Amino acid sequence: MALAGGAGAIARYIVDGRVTAAAAGKAATPSRRGRGAPTGEARGAVGEPPVGTIVVNISACLILGVLTGWARAEATAGAASLTFILGTGLMGGYSTFSTASLEGARLAALGRWRAAAAHGLGMMAACLASGAAGMALGAWLPG
Repeated sequence: MALAGGAGAIARYIVDGRVTAAAAGKAATPSRRGRGAPTGEARGAVGEPPVGTIVVNISACLILGVLTGWARAEATAGAASLTFILGTGLMGGYSTFSTASLEGARLAALGRWRAAAAHGLGMMAACLASGAAGMALGAWLPG
């Protein structure tokens, strides 16, 4: 479980950095700590929409939905165990509700109330839709 959570956190760091850099029109620059890891230069400007976090959370909901739909359709102990490890561990480390909430609060603190509301409500709606689509897809997957 811990290894899956760590892998999810690393995946989040990479995906968030690359999406944020792409949205800003910059290449994710390798840091001294590892090849391909984004540096602080790739982060979006203060007050910009947190695109990387949005992509991470929506994709996490889709993946978790697929796992859940598949496990429910399979109804086996193995599927439940795999979903527990990948869903709770990997996707728990990958997704980031606290960062998404903080980024919405940061937009509000900058006086960008509409952006903050759009961020919070938009992410919630997109994540719910993504999770529901994932569950439908997961239930359809062959066992």
